Amino acid sequence: MILVGIALVGAVAAFINSLFVENSMQRFMQGYLVAFAFVLSISLGSLFFVLVQHLMRAGWSVVVRRFSEVLCLNILVTGLLFLPVAWSVWNGDGLIYSWSQSTTTTSASHANLESAVPQNHTVSLVSESANKKTNGSDQTHGEREHSVSKPFLNRSRFLITWGVLFAIWIGLGVFYYRCSVMQDRSGDVNLTRKMEWWSGIATILFGFSLTLGAFDLLMSLDPAWYSTIFGVYYFSGCAVAGLASLLLIVLLLKRFQIVPSVFSDEVQRDLGRLLFAFVFFWAYIGFSQYMLLWYANMPETTGWLVNRGMSTATGYTNSWGWLAIFLLVAHFFIPFSGFMSRHVKSNSKIMIFWVVWLLVIHYFDLYWIVIPQSNPNLTISFVEIGTAVFVISIYCLAAWWIATRANLFAVGDPRINESLSRQAMY
Repeated sequence: MILVGIALVGAVAAFINSLFVENSMQRFMQGYLVAFAFVLSISLGSLFFVLVQHLMRAGWSVVVRRFSEVLCLNILVTGLLFLPVAWSVWNGDGLIYSWSQSTTTTSASHANLESAVPQNHTVSLVSESANKKTNGSDQTHGEREHSVSKPFLNRSRFLITWGVLFAIWIGLGVFYYRCSVMQDRSGDVNLTRKMEWWSGIATILFGFSLTLGAFDLLMSLDPAWYSTIFGVYYFSGCAVAGLASLLLIVLLLKRFQIVPSVFSDEVQRDLGRLLFAFVFFWAYIGFSQYMLLWYANMPETTGWLVNRGMSTATGYTNSWGWLAIFLLVAHFFIPFSGFMSRHVKSNSKIMIFWVVWLLVIHYFDLYWIVIPQSNPNLTISFVEIGTAVFVISIYCLAAWWIATRANLFAVGDPRINESLSRQAMY
């Protein structure tokens, strides 16, 4: 009931505030996209965790694996939350994706850049000196195109693709959840072998489907822009979100002594180590993507970063740069030094702070990806906050309901005793 109440408050706040902001429907839909991408990342990160545990035949994680299986199955509800995005694309209103308005792909960011970037100049990420060309042919070479021919960006293909993606993710989530729950009753070791056998194929499907989903959901906001490692960038955020959510559940159960004796300190530290590793991985992929685009200095790719405040050239800066700096510090440097220590990973109270911190910063990361596409200046209103509260509350409510349908632990798994007796190795 509390979650239902919070969801209603978020919806009402978003609706009321939308009456007083400019471009209210576009703000609402783009804020909704951020919230949807956030909850989807939690489920996909959890699915990745489940697949890897079976792929590696891990025993240490059995005691916490059921919580990730619940979040995997919650992709069912995430699919329902996708319907407003699907309707916007099918309706061709262009509130989220400019290319959905017609068969000829256009981008709202082109208009923004047209007003900000002089003709016949390359968009530079470094300084004005990078804009100086030696001849006229070099200048025209750097001109940003106003329309891009990408026929795969169309409404029918987008909706069919996402139907297939959800079929894959829901199928994997249902398969691993159902086999695990069936094993609780039967104790059949063959179910473990079955899940392990399929984990290799499932991991390959997961990798390709997540990459395609990231391209469609977020990268196509600007159809002119491309990054070959953007799928990996979104995956790194998914891994952080999935592991942080899992660790938050474990820590809260320990903190409120619901099941205090089940989770050993070593399992808590193991989850903390994994989370720490993917915080570093996120920073590595983020830097790699920026470095390659900066070094190439191609107008087809640098415009995306300029919109998000990643240029230091005079006349090309904007307030989104402050959020970019904040993400670098808050998503990497602060948590990197904050819970590197083994003692911090062993402290439940401190780790609750860090996992909540990372979830919040991950949301800001997605906000930085989506909102600048149509808003040239950094802005946050109750429209975006309300949609976030609504979507996350619905997601948590569904996860809570799923968790009450079965045991909280995979009691039938043959490695459950190994997980319960996990001891520190160093």
